[in-house]
Amino acid sequence: MDIETLASRLRDYEAEDARVEGEVVAAAVAAILCPSADASGFDALFIRRSEHAHDPWSGHMALPGGRLDSEDSDLEAAAVREVAEEVGIDLHGQGRLLGRLSQVASPPMTPRVVVTPYVWVLQETVALKLDPREVASAHWFGLGRLLCNEGRGSFEFRFRGADIPLPRVDLDGHRIWGMTLRVVDDLLDQVRTTD
Repeated sequence: MDIETLASRLRDYEAEDARVEGEVVAAAVAAILCPSADASGFDALFIRRSEHAHDPWSGHMALPGGRLDSEDSDLEAAAVREVAEEVGIDLHGQGRLLGRLSQVASPPMTPRVVVTPYVWVLQETVALKLDPREVASAHWFGLGRLLCNEGRGSFEFRFRGADIPLPRVDLDGHRIWGMTLRVVDDLLDQVRTTD
């Protein structure tokens, strides 16, 4: 994968805004890419969220990020702040913004969460400083593994009394699914168009 081609693709990409009605909470995440240690391509950073009662995403695999706060100038600023807080990466100082992906919305709940994903690339591997209140662990997964559909399948998820088959990717004992997988799939589509 060529980063300059991906950056050009993302500049031309018409990211879609989620269309939801009712009360909405805005959030932003960062899909952070870094050259693989073995020079085989690029890795993407995932976190496993810390477990908290009453958190619907407690313990889930996710991309670093979080809700828009009043001090954030915009959603990109929210992603940058949250990444610094959660994993200790200064995206402006250590990375480069490549572009934005389409928004994803949570399933029907009150309020609904609408997430805006941004794609960043780091020039080199950086040391992570995890905030244990928010992040239980961090994992770098190779884009090549995701592109070749390693661990891809489905599972039954119980929602409002019904079992619903949902797509998932299982890598190294961790499950990526839901809104995070929708963001990842959008990113993978953009990467595929650059090859």
